[in-house]
Amino acid sequence: MAWSTSNRKSQLPPDWPQRCKFVLERDGYRCQHIRTDTERKCNAYANQCDHKDQTRSWDHSPANLQALCEYHHGVKSSSEGGRAAAARRKAARKRRHPGLLP
Repeated sequence: MAWSTSNRKSQLPPDWPQRCKFVLERDGYRCQHIRTDTERKCNAYANQCDHKDQTRSWDHSPANLQALCEYHHGVKSSSEGGRAAAARRKAARKRRHPGLLP
């Protein structure tokens, strides 16, 4: 359902499943998220592959990909979605209503 309104899948390279498999194996199927409370890797079982730097989401190289557990992938995606929605709201506030234009 989360992908139903997204075009994100179409932006991924055709060999995305192979890249994910490589990253998961490279990271030993362990979550690479750095916890704020311990400053250590989560290290839980990881079955998700995601970009480290979302501002470089077009960069699908292994260096920009990491293995994440389902929980931390969801937290990261939710946070990114929230920031994107806030940016859209801020941009919408800058546009003046047509009835208010001189």
